[in-house]
Amino acid sequence: MYDSTFFGILFISSSLFGLFLGAYYGTMEYRIRSNLPLVTAGCFCPSCGHSLPLRHQIPVLGFLFLKGKCRFCHAPILLRYPLTEGGFLLYYGATFCLFRRTPVVYLILWYGALCLLLIARCGKQYRSLRKGLLIMAIYHAVIAALYLILYLATFRTLWL
Repeated sequence: MYDSTFFGILFISSSLFGLFLGAYYGTMEYRIRSNLPLVTAGCFCPSCGHSLPLRHQIPVLGFLFLKGKCRFCHAPILLRYPLTEGGFLLYYGATFCLFRRTPVVYLILWYGALCLLLIARCGKQYRSLRKGLLIMAIYHAVIAALYLILYLATFRTLWL
């Protein structure tokens, strides 16, 4: 039997994983297209270059808290960032709900959609794109391992 508590925990964690990956996707896409390093110590405002504190980087909530503007230079933050983050949240949550009984399927769909988006948006920057896909593969591999271990520990199978 599929426990509703187990489902709830995995649904919330899937949605939050999507939200945070959506935020990282936005950062990664910007950095690939601008030929900047993909892994750095922190984020910055593209208008003034000021380093952003962690509280301003919280997906969707940071945008709302700052009222869509940089705290330091008051330049507008593009609406596509919180929309992308929200879109990832919805996609990861929805694919989990649709394929919750087959974790391998939704894990593949998560990574596949992310790869297609990165390739579609950053296909011309081949070298940085490869690094970005590798970084996302590592994030997804860690999450996939955790999900699969949870499923195997709980149900002793990956197909419910």
